[in-house]
Amino acid sequence: MDLALFSDKTSIAVNYFPFHKEFSAINCSYSVIHATYFFSPFFGYPAKKKRHMNGISKLYKNLIVSNPQINYFVSLSNYPFLRGSNVFHVFRNIPDPRLSADFIVNRINCFSGVCRASIMLAIYLGFDHIYLVGFDYTHVPSRSLHWFEKGQGVFCGKENYEKDFFKIAKEFIDITTITLDGTSQFINAVTYKEQTGREPIYLENTDLIDDKYLKALSSWPGFAIY
Repeated sequence: MDLALFSDKTSIAVNYFPFHKEFSAINCSYSVIHATYFFSPFFGYPAKKKRHMNGISKLYKNLIVSNPQINYFVSLSNYPFLRGSNVFHVFRNIPDPRLSADFIVNRINCFSGVCRASIMLAIYLGFDHIYLVGFDYTHVPSRSLHWFEKGQGVFCGKENYEKDFFKIAKEFIDITTITLDGTSQFINAVTYKEQTGREPIYLENTDLIDDKYLKALSSWPGFAIY
């Protein structure tokens, strides 16, 4: 997908998307890195995995410093290790007295994954429509593997993915997922071609992300980078 075609919309990036070569081509105002203790140099993961994570988190921290115009939302567990005027720490709820008793965070755990957290953030910020780009588990058929991993992904069954969450979220915001050629179970779906008039073109991960980020990500056990 040519992400520059979505630059007319405000974007909320999730997880490692700021490593993407086209990150600067979108109109990104917010970014969510959901993992607990992600920026901790000491703990949060088993010792061996933490050593690998440190290299990734340092690169991410450099992006936060070099993009002061973007507001970054991270887990409160990172407070001792990451602070800044553009860094906001969140944990389990939003203590805002203006929110009604039936607001989404009072009815379902919105911090159990980055999909929920980013949609909840869009709701809280006042958006009325959100387009999900790259949220493959919302597609039917769905694929696994991250965009920065090698290959076209693996078809997998994700029946009833986030069914309960989407049921509540749709009371607050319209949600449309952008698919390659499929549909979706619980939210609206539109294909990339229908949305943009363009055909999707397959690119390998080496075309999408700089080598320094690939090398860092390849050190994490379980990522199939090369």
